[in-house]
Amino acid sequence: MLDVLREESAQSTVEYAIVTMALLSIVLAIAGLWRAGTDGRLAALAARAASHGVASTSVIDAAAGAKDIALY
Repeated sequence: MLDVLREESAQSTVEYAIVTMALLSIVLAIAGLWRAGTDGRLAALAARAASHGVASTSVIDAAAGAKDIALY
């Protein structure tokens, strides 16, 4: 009986460590995005990517836009 309790305790410790690391990585990713947004790097990246946007009004325009994106 005592071995079963130790095994369950060890499993919950490992699960707690995994969940803690996952939450910490999410918080750090959000902090990185926040910092990139306040520095203006995120806006510059969006502006640079917007030049490859597809404003298609027909199938031919959409195909040309897809070719432009693929060749980028």
